Amino acid sequence: MKNLLLPLLHLTFFVIYNKKTLFFQRSTLNFLLPLPTIMQELSVLIPVYNSCCTRQVEQLWKLCNEAGIHFEIIIADDGSEDPSVNNPVNAFPHCRLIVRNENSGSATTRNFLAQEAQYEWLLFIDADVDIKRDDFIFRYLACAGEHEVVNGGIAVGGHYPHNLRWCYEKQAEPQHDASHRQAMSHREFRSTNFLIRREVMLRHPFDERFKASGYEDVFFGRTLSLAKVGICHIDNPVTMSSYEPNDRFMAKTERNLQTLHHFSKELKDYSGIIKWSRRLVPHALWRFVFRLLLPTLRRQLCGNNPHLFLFHIYRVGYYMILKEA
Repeated sequence: MKNLLLPLLHLTFFVIYNKKTLFFQRSTLNFLLPLPTIMQELSVLIPVYNSCCTRQVEQLWKLCNEAGIHFEIIIADDGSEDPSVNNPVNAFPHCRLIVRNENSGSATTRNFLAQEAQYEWLLFIDADVDIKRDDFIFRYLACAGEHEVVNGGIAVGGHYPHNLRWCYEKQAEPQHDASHRQAMSHREFRSTNFLIRREVMLRHPFDERFKASGYEDVFFGRTLSLAKVGICHIDNPVTMSSYEPNDRFMAKTERNLQTLHHFSKELKDYSGIIKWSRRLVPHALWRFVFRLLLPTLRRQLCGNNPHLFLFHIYRVGYYMILKEA
């Protein structure tokens, strides 16, 4: 009994001073409490295009080491202008950078990464986000085995009230928590940060008709829904901290809406924009109004004081004009 006293005191002290997290660091308590999960191997997969992810790889490498699991981190560069900015990741054990000469889109790149991975569980993370939680890997470890797909969510970092992307994401942030996402689990799937069993990913890959970014993750959620593969949403977010300028975000929004229009039949039940466009009747009158308004709205949204209400109007109007083409 005396031999157990010191470990018990050690455990009590650790819990009291680490009560903000639900998980124990294996490096600290390996001799006391084995990690209760069947996942011992993990492939961390990062698609990259014109961005540097070396700091992110360093964070993930450290967290995977602390978890005491077998892991690999694979970065696939999708035809960036200067892929050499990520060469330093090759210096980390179990990490490698794969450079693809042609830009094929994030859907194809994610499928490529899944094929390259060697372990049963795949953790996909976008290259332009930060990992803020010390228990980020542990939270995913705890879910493996119970669910085949786990979506961690996103958090909105910084304070940039004149940036349209930041304002848009900040307004939507209350819907980013797990309870809201779980209510419409397949519609709310986002590929920014998710865990998936490799077998499931290979059986139900991303649709490679999506060559540009935008709605490929929504379509993937639809694919999983049709295949009756459940998605578990948890609060284990990565943090957005980099936001493109307003004019670039507007151009990206327009590309996304063109993609939505192309796949409108398949995504009709997965898009609020499609639903709103159906309600605005007569359609011909509204298209005429939007043709007059959109140039002025676009100038305002590209400026220093964008209004989100006008942004929502612009998206619906732009989509309605696309439908006429």
